[in-house]
Amino acid sequence: MKITSALISVTVIAFLSAEVARADIPGVAWQAGELVMWNNTSLAGDVSYNWSTETVLLRQRNGQIRSYSAHTVRQFGWFDHNQHKYRQFLSLASPTGSDVILHRFYELCLDGSLTVIRRLRRPHGLFKRTFSHPAHYADTQELAQTSEQFDYFVYDEGEFLTFDRFHSDIYTPKLITHDRELQHFQRIHNINDRSLLGRLVLIDHYNFLMKQDQKTASIRNASKVPD
Repeated sequence: MKITSALISVTVIAFLSAEVARADIPGVAWQAGELVMWNNTSLAGDVSYNWSTETVLLRQRNGQIRSYSAHTVRQFGWFDHNQHKYRQFLSLASPTGSDVILHRFYELCLDGSLTVIRRLRRPHGLFKRTFSHPAHYADTQELAQTSEQFDYFVYDEGEFLTFDRFHSDIYTPKLITHDRELQHFQRIHNINDRSLLGRLVLIDHYNFLMKQDQKTASIRNASKVPD
């Protein structure tokens, strides 16, 4: 079954690559962005990402459109004027349970001492049949802001720590060093650490605290330098 799924994915990507070279794709939202390949070559143009096929389309000035996978692109992104931020996607080696290295695209949500990433949550059961067509998963403003459509992870030293096990896999081993400050912050801001937003806010504040610690340590070390 896994081999069949892989063959279908390759076929879909190959089909897209062949089709997009000939004509534009109706209904695709384009954003001015940039792709960085694994050899550090940069390609600029209009970018569109499909979460289902995990392929990024690049439309260059000459009108040519090409499709790229996570095995050829190291990262890409564009400035989202609706969210007022730069959205960045990274190609990361995902766990497969075998010796095969499979790269997938993940969107960068938080960057700092702890990096938070996300990827599309695959539909199951009836929803898989109804909504699994790639046309439903071209990146749009509505999809990007529908958080329940995604799985969130802390990416730390090659490990994917799921938000579904936030307290056991993320808070206790990672954030516990600033437990007192985080508990105080959570209490005065009435943060629900069982919600996705609450967990994102706590990790963001933890990254802030770590950054402050680094600044303090730097100042202390500078003050110890003899004249």
